[in-house]
Amino acid sequence: MNKIKAFTLIEVMISIFIFTTSMLGYMAFHAHSMEVIFDNESAQFAHALAFNLVDEINSMSYDSFGYMVGDQTSTPKKNALVGTSSQSDTIMADSKLFGSTFLSSPFNILGAQDSSGPYRFYRVVRADSYANKTQSYVQQGTFLATLYQVDVSVYWPKKGYPNVNCFANYSEAQCNYISIPLVRSNHKY
Repeated sequence: MNKIKAFTLIEVMISIFIFTTSMLGYMAFHAHSMEVIFDNESAQFAHALAFNLVDEINSMSYDSFGYMVGDQTSTPKKNALVGTSSQSDTIMADSKLFGSTFLSSPFNILGAQDSSGPYRFYRVVRADSYANKTQSYVQQGTFLATLYQVDVSVYWPKKGYPNVNCFANYSEAQCNYISIPLVRSNHKY
């Protein structure tokens, strides 16, 4: 009589255990990969928002830039950027700067203005003169006296903290940020 060749119950159980263990490892890898993809996409979007505003500021006329930073030669803006704490970029939506068509933050992950949805991106602007930044004496009438450093930052929540307002309540554990400096003059030399 021939013996029937088949899998034993223990062999089937061992193969199921090996398959299940490998699938659990794959699922953990997949979850981590999705988190990395989310972080990379949001960082790319934050960079695009920051560079967009840097380009807007860089393309301003000298008069508009002077108006924005509130220098002495142009009519100072009531809430000019120089020497103040960081401000939301809503200050840019001014008729003498970019006008009412300027889209200010917060933005959602699709790039639309949204102040109530999850994962909001906030652009923040801060400007200071060269003399204040370097804490040095700069003689008036020189090129150095016309230089300003404008820092454009973008704050956004990390994955897992969708409703955190990172502009108002920044926490390193819950929020990401990038900052891009721009140095420019308010006078043509």
